[in-house]
Amino acid sequence: MELNNYGFSKVGEWGLEKNLKSGITFKLDKFMKERAIYAFVMNDETKYIGVCESSNTTLEDRMGRYKSLQGAGTNKRIAEKIRDCLKRERAVKIFALKPDLLLQFKYKDVNIDLVKGLENPLIEKLRPEWNIQK
Repeated sequence: MELNNYGFSKVGEWGLEKNLKSGITFKLDKFMKERAIYAFVMNDETKYIGVCESSNTTLEDRMGRYKSLQGAGTNKRIAEKIRDCLKRERAVKIFALKPDLLLQFKYKDVNIDLVKGLENPLIEKLRPEWNIQK
């Protein structure tokens, strides 16, 4: 799987939960309290790539927004896709990459955010089906 070439590893998975409005819940084994780039994978195919937006958003927080349908329309759209896959008995795994933040990149006097900075290039390279392509 191409994600492995970039240092992603499996950190959890999605499951059905009929008592929630979204119909889905998640389990994380790693990176719960970390800020990361994440991907949703079905049948070894990368379906979606996203990031923990702000410096204080953890992977657990970010997955919780899909689970609770919190925020913008993207959370609802992706939660529906996850639920549809699970209802068809297709596992949706959560992969994540926590870039080495010790590598500090700067442009002049501005720090470059590696988590956000990797999102668009990875989407352009891997072209996940659930990411809206421009």
